[in-house]
Amino acid sequence: MWLALVEIIHAVLSIYGYLLVAAAVVTWIPDMTHSQLGYVLRRLTDPYLNLFRRFIPSVNVGGVMLDLGFFVGVILYFGLFLRLIMYVLWQVV
Repeated sequence: MWLALVEIIHAVLSIYGYLLVAAAVVTWIPDMTHSQLGYVLRRLTDPYLNLFRRFIPSVNVGGVMLDLGFFVGVILYFGLFLRLIMYVLWQVV
């Protein structure tokens, strides 16, 4: 039973990671950011990403604004948070 719960949590966390990547892709397509899909992705990912955007400003690189908070958030999510949560869950099981 616990193993199934850990697998479900892992699946949900993985899906959220894919949503973070999809949110980045949507921002690169001009009309997608104002579409229904763009709105839903922002609603799902912005609460997490705003934790980093609050402290890490965007920078202007060659006339393009680069959201460094997003990069830090995604790197921490995949590199630390996801692995740490799964490690803790596997220790409990």
